[in-house]
Amino acid sequence: MKKIWYSTYESIKGPLVMYLIAMILLAIPNIFTSTNEILATILVAFQYAGGLVKTLFPLLVTISIIGKIHEDSIPVVGAVISYGLIHLVTMFMARQDFDSCYYTSLGTGLLRGVESIGRRPLNLGLIASVIVIFIVIFTYRLSRQRFNYGILTFIDNDSWFLITSALVTIAAGILISLVFPYAVSGLTRIMTFISHNSANPGALYVYGLVERILELFGLEDVLHNGFWIGNYGGNWMDGSGAVHMGDVGVWTAQLSRGMVELGVGKYITPYYIINIFIVPALLIGIYCQFSSKIERRRYLGLTIVTIAVSMTSSSLIPVQILLLFISPLLLAIHILLSSSLYMVFALLEIYLGYFYNGALAFAIPGTIVEFIKMSGMLSANSLRNILLIGAGYALVYFIFVWLYYGVLAIDFLEGKEGDKNRKELIRALGGISNLRIADGSPLSLSVAVYDTSRIKAQPLIDLGAYKVTESFYYHRLYFGPGSVRIARKLKKEIREYNGVRKYIEAK
Repeated sequence: MKKIWYSTYESIKGPLVMYLIAMILLAIPNIFTSTNEILATILVAFQYAGGLVKTLFPLLVTISIIGKIHEDSIPVVGAVISYGLIHLVTMFMARQDFDSCYYTSLGTGLLRGVESIGRRPLNLGLIASVIVIFIVIFTYRLSRQRFNYGILTFIDNDSWFLITSALVTIAAGILISLVFPYAVSGLTRIMTFISHNSANPGALYVYGLVERILELFGLEDVLHNGFWIGNYGGNWMDGSGAVHMGDVGVWTAQLSRGMVELGVGKYITPYYIINIFIVPALLIGIYCQFSSKIERRRYLGLTIVTIAVSMTSSSLIPVQILLLFISPLLLAIHILLSSSLYMVFALLEIYLGYFYNGALAFAIPGTIVEFIKMSGMLSANSLRNILLIGAGYALVYFIFVWLYYGVLAIDFLEGKEGDKNRKELIRALGGISNLRIADGSPLSLSVAVYDTSRIKAQPLIDLGAYKVTESFYYHRLYFGPGSVRIARKLKKEIREYNGVRKYIEAK
């Protein structure tokens, strides 16, 4: 199970990078504007390209995982067909009387044509990816176990796979359509509770928890549709009688008229802290866990780019998915801490919204560019409090990252079996005399040895390594989050051994 979990992370690194690129494309029009027609067209193209990649992120995840599992193009083709088919089935089989936030559009000509007759696919987010991945894996294996006799032997294995995967996907789509109303009912009750108690800091804390959890499933648009631009976020009627919906909609309308009521912007304010302070502190804390200078140089560029994306756009979702795979406990801490920001700002009555009236797919609230533009609206006291809160949360996050990898990330060298496992690990690496260097990272232990032929891979796998690789500098052993603590203990063993050896040589 551990191997499958971390192998899945290896598979989705590509889509996560694509998501970061999408956010960069969305940030460019937010930072730069132009009256030149050609440049303005290019900026709009960047925006639409970023929005498209962001929308299709679940499909990219599906393709990447299936492509890694099966070194064959047919399962990938089947995955793409099943992904589109499962949404198409929900168009016709699911109820169409839910709030608009529960539906989505994949943007293809076929689905848009069906939408024109009043049918919309359900917003399934990454849940659709998970379902399709299991369907493709199951039906592909089934297609390779067919008997070579019967009346259907004229159908080859690849065609049989595509047929069976389509049939199973249709059945899954029907089942989802039947079950979905129960999920909608539960989530609607939560959203209604938050909306009716929006002045209660506790209700806003619940909003933060729900938002963070939905982001992990790729369903954050359900909440954002309802609260940012929908009736759950409140409404306001201007002097002409026009009604503006949602927290973002009301903020934009009121700000354009030179006045903003107290409380508007409460669903956006924490994003300024998350994007500008929390995510950078989290990434710096994780980066500092790389004890190898080689590894630090390798990941320095990615860390800087991700921090820059966070501050000018948002890298929250890729970072949260990263935490889900490399350190779930740290993710849980992040969810609890970041959600508390909604409560903190409500208690302090500090609100800073987002001036925006475009499509939700292009929205990037809480950027440093927006903060600089909006900071003039704040009193000196409120501005100081926001900066102090941001700095405080950044410090807390940095400390928690160090605490997690230093204390909370359990490794197999702990407990009653710790001494035995430590000896077995050193023995599998060729003995303490064979070890030159031991370095840790958030997922792997890197060791440099004098004689590579003395390393035994199978005992390392038996100890819990889900993968063992060799590079020019190191042997890399993937033990998960506990790798940092394992490296520190091995470093201590190496120092003690070298100290004893030098003492003996001096004698």
